[in-house]
Amino acid sequence: MELKLVDCTRSYWDFVSILRMHPENQEGFFTYAYISPDDQIKYMETNWDKYKICLLDGEPVGYVGLLNGKEITYCVHPRYKGKGIGTFMLKEFIPKWHSVEALVKPENIASQKVFEKLGFEKRIYYIWTKPKK
Repeated sequence: MELKLVDCTRSYWDFVSILRMHPENQEGFFTYAYISPDDQIKYMETNWDKYKICLLDGEPVGYVGLLNGKEITYCVHPRYKGKGIGTFMLKEFIPKWHSVEALVKPENIASQKVFEKLGFEKRIYYIWTKPKK
């Protein structure tokens, strides 16, 4: 099993929106999202460099990115959840950014555990921050 993070080139832009809108992933986010193809293109044209795609043996299985300059977002395909992919993506991605935080729903226990494992501290009931070193 080879995991690798790659740049979010145009060929992955649809994958990001499809994964974000997957019914089994919607409940993990604070807001329900419908992302039109046009909206996705507009967004990714200026933000693609803040995203990475996780490949498992060459196939995309997740993404990680940065919203608003400091907020981590990530998503794993439901078929691959619980296999350490989210932890891998965050470990690889976070060191590239100075100060980041994550907004995590109280019901999203899996994400809370990942951020806690990575040294984030709960600041408010749903905001986790990575202490500066």
